Amino acid sequence: MALLEALLVTLLFGTQASFTHPGILMPTVESTGDTELKNVVKQTQRSREARETLGNSQRVWQVMMETLRAGNEQLSANKHHLLPKVWDLAILARNILAAKEKAQNHAAVEGFEAEIRRLLSICIDKASKPIPPTLDKPSHDKELQMKGGYKKVLITSLQFLNNLMTGNETRKLHLWLHLFGTPSSVNANIGPSAGKSESKNKPKAASTPSLPSSTPLSSSGNCGFVNPAGNTAASHMETAAKCNSLSAGFNAKYYRPGFLTEVPRLLQPDEIEPLLMILQSGVVNFEGADDSMQAVRCKLLLAQGYGRALLREVLVFLGAWEVDEDDFCYRVLGQVVEAILLNGLIPYAYECFRDEKDIVTPAQSVLLKLLVSVYRPQTALPSPVQVDWPEGTLQEGGAPAVFSAHSPTIPRDFRTYGYLNPPVIENSIPTFFINVFRKQVLSPVIKIIQLQGDIRSGIQAKEVFEHSLWDLDRIYEGIYQFLELFVLFSEDEQAKEVLTGSIGGVEHGLVLDLVRLLGELDKAIPRYIASKAGKVSELGKKETKPSENSYMVERPFDIASIEAETPDDEYEEDEDDQDHDRELVEPDEFTWPNIKRFIVILLSSLAWHNKGIQNVVRENGGLHVVINQCKIDDDNPYIREHSILCIRALLQDNKENQMIVEELNARETVPSEVLDKSGYEPYIDERGRVRLKRTDKSGS
Repeated sequence: MALLEALLVTLLFGTQASFTHPGILMPTVESTGDTELKNVVKQTQRSREARETLGNSQRVWQVMMETLRAGNEQLSANKHHLLPKVWDLAILARNILAAKEKAQNHAAVEGFEAEIRRLLSICIDKASKPIPPTLDKPSHDKELQMKGGYKKVLITSLQFLNNLMTGNETRKLHLWLHLFGTPSSVNANIGPSAGKSESKNKPKAASTPSLPSSTPLSSSGNCGFVNPAGNTAASHMETAAKCNSLSAGFNAKYYRPGFLTEVPRLLQPDEIEPLLMILQSGVVNFEGADDSMQAVRCKLLLAQGYGRALLREVLVFLGAWEVDEDDFCYRVLGQVVEAILLNGLIPYAYECFRDEKDIVTPAQSVLLKLLVSVYRPQTALPSPVQVDWPEGTLQEGGAPAVFSAHSPTIPRDFRTYGYLNPPVIENSIPTFFINVFRKQVLSPVIKIIQLQGDIRSGIQAKEVFEHSLWDLDRIYEGIYQFLELFVLFSEDEQAKEVLTGSIGGVEHGLVLDLVRLLGELDKAIPRYIASKAGKVSELGKKETKPSENSYMVERPFDIASIEAETPDDEYEEDEDDQDHDRELVEPDEFTWPNIKRFIVILLSSLAWHNKGIQNVVRENGGLHVVINQCKIDDDNPYIREHSILCIRALLQDNKENQMIVEELNARETVPSEVLDKSGYEPYIDERGRVRLKRTDKSGS
């Protein structure tokens, strides 16, 4: 293997010469050198001994740094034809980092890691540059191919950084400071006012960022979470001393914090994995990781503006691509959110992503969705340790896997990580989100719904509705995720007490808000039935104006129920075709699907065996509104069944509520084509019940 090291150094000198002195090598010699370099790269794929021999050689890293530096100069000068040579260097470096700590330290000390960061900046700049629209097709295709090449090098460089920091606390901290900035003093006591301004401190030379020994790691307002690093002054001072020690020798060359912020906009879900793994490796408490340092990096991520910006972009990326919950990207980012939760920073993170122009921003919506996944019990999650991992590609002790040439991305069979048990729902979390929902979300959403109702009833003109369908989709996604999170909270006994107002200092909890929102939806948004869309929507408009003390209760022969449930051939459609056949609506006709159903489910859960909540619902008109949901609505699947269960919960051992239902009578019947064809007509008997009788067709 000593000959392999000498061979590689010789080949690198040739590659370097082709960068610095183009044309100095004969074409055949240059081609032979490129071929042999590729053979060495392939050898590092197959042989652990080759990886360790080259990775542990300081001389190899020094020559690789000089070669990559020359290559970066050429790429900066738009010598795009040299990109394949640079890519080979990045692949080789990524492979030999599997030799672990010694190779990682050599890569950093010799400056190769700094050149990779410079290469990343070049790739991001070239890949994000727009293609001029005036180019002809051959030139346009050439530009696309060139941008694709830079994206490949970008992905490999991210894999290199992931391998560089895996299992190495010094490299993790140094890379973190390069990614998110080097504050003059790292204050881990993050509060609502901390981290609001972007860090602009750039060291003039190699510097040693320090963390004051007096700075506590746990926030005084930590939302009830226990700091994983411990709460004693001794542990704080120990962690601060460790930070100062690890930050020694920080290389400020090519210091450009925030340079990865644009990466999520350039890549696809299967390409962004190494970036997410970098975040995962820095903050998630894997077995064998330094928990106190993981906590420090988690707080640094949110304390620095560059960290918040990258996390925001990643969250928006996840939502824009509609990544499935079983996807590797979703699971890894879920672990990052769990780490933020365990460090007591979820409320702070949510507020960081707030934008005055949005009721709920896309980043906030995805954060809520990930939080639901974190709290939801997970079954049969595999351990991060995989015994069948290809040789030399897995760190010991359950740390994140490194990228190897065996698989540029992680094999699909080994893509699930996660904690076996979900974290406990601390009371501060539902309390925070209830307050946010009431103060920031509920009122503007209700105003929109009320305006929809006014337009539908003719009180207002369509032109006054300023929101587009795109705006409503963003708002809808936010309120949907809030209600889904509240449904999850209602399944936990202690969190449920916060929702009902028993604890947490919020009178009646969320109940009054839910009743109010359901009432506005019931008045303004008609129900939708796919098989009778036109006719039922007309009925829906009439149903929004019931007479005084009259409520639309679905009786055994309710007209809408019969028309919706009759298995008539003319109404039979393939279920998959119904959604496609539904016409696109105007913004003011947006129907807020599933929101009514979520509210009914929540009220049902909160009112169960809780007479106080039952009374609150009745006193605020909620009982009648829930009864009015006992009808089929394809925008709210199974809402009739959920409403029946909710009514049961509201009437249970509550005489006042039971009397309200007993006093309800049918007021009128509506003609039905289905009944007319069958020779029946509905009528109301002396007891207020709806019945059927045969019609005398002979006289017609």
